[in-house]
Amino acid sequence: MIVSVPDLISSLKSFHRHLLDDPALDPALIPTDLPHGPSMIDRGPGALIELGPGPDDGWRAPFAARDALVPVGRLRRIDGMVEFAREDQGNWPARCPVGQPDPPVYSDAADVWRTAQRGFVKVCDSLNHSLTTLCLQEAVMGSRCLAALETGLPSDRVLAIPVLPLWLDGDYVGGEPDHQFFASREHDVLVMNWAGAWVGSPIHEVTDLVAPGIGVHRMH
Repeated sequence: MIVSVPDLISSLKSFHRHLLDDPALDPALIPTDLPHGPSMIDRGPGALIELGPGPDDGWRAPFAARDALVPVGRLRRIDGMVEFAREDQGNWPARCPVGQPDPPVYSDAADVWRTAQRGFVKVCDSLNHSLTTLCLQEAVMGSRCLAALETGLPSDRVLAIPVLPLWLDGDYVGGEPDHQFFASREHDVLVMNWAGAWVGSPIHEVTDLVAPGIGVHRMH
């Protein structure tokens, strides 16, 4: 189970180990006033945040498949906050105050689906918590092999191989815990329950891993 940002970094490095031999970002590029969470991620697999989709095989970016963790060179500062994440079509950003170890997260994402517009409101008390949910979501959605599953089964029963809880009741910008993640023992398959069930892997054909009787939509 992930209980800290170092745990998240270890998990991401393991899952993305086939992309770069050394995914660390030059520490000189990292702003000194960034909160601890994004700063540690930039020092860990930060070079992967710079990667875009593969040119030939259609796989998507490891940190920018559905939404995007913003690379350090494109961070925007607004009213004492930094925009650390954005929705993939630019519909909303997520921001946090700088100069704090683990500040709250603010976003206007709810304005996309709510009639009453509220603007930027607090959506999570902990940046580190929100970052964990975002990074794991992007790991799944950016996998070389990704499938959406048709099932009402619990996430730990959708595959024919065992999976273990990795990050449960994850908050992001929805204002409530709505993401659940499970991982294979070898940490090369991730299952996400959010807006349906999803399974992704950088190396395995995930349709071969789904439990019998479950409908599969191969995404890529």
